[in-house]
Amino acid sequence: MGQSTLHVALICTGNICRSPIAEVVLRRMVSDDQSLTRRVVVSNAGTTRGHRGNPMEERARRALDRAGFTEPGSVATYADRRYLDEQDIVIVTTRAELHEVRHRRTNAATDGVMLRNFIEPGLDLDVADPFCGDERVGPGPRPAQSRSSAFDIGTS
Repeated sequence: MGQSTLHVALICTGNICRSPIAEVVLRRMVSDDQSLTRRVVVSNAGTTRGHRGNPMEERARRALDRAGFTEPGSVATYADRRYLDEQDIVIVTTRAELHEVRHRRTNAATDGVMLRNFIEPGLDLDVADPFCGDERVGPGPRPAQSRSSAFDIGTS
């Protein structure tokens, strides 16, 4: 039986904070496991076009650097139907993005999963968008179920 390639996409709204951070972290994890390096392809995109072509947000880059992830991120791109249909698994940061991915994709084999379900299975909790917030805690007040911020890498 031959080895197939698994295409994993990380998706957030603007594609300059959460999914680029997740992509850098997941790529490191894949590169650290020789059994995965030739079998897993990691990419990221956004559900909106507003930041297309822009680099990772500066605060996101600093959060990665502080956590020891110095690998470069990719520029923002848009998760169109073709992109989504080419993926085997799509990991999203919010319920709204999951809905958008499921609405947009036409390949029934491509489905999405909430990022935080890897940590807190079955709860379907969003990762707060830190774009309008500060580096310390992300955006302003948030409901208790969405306290984690993309900028909280490696912090407790």
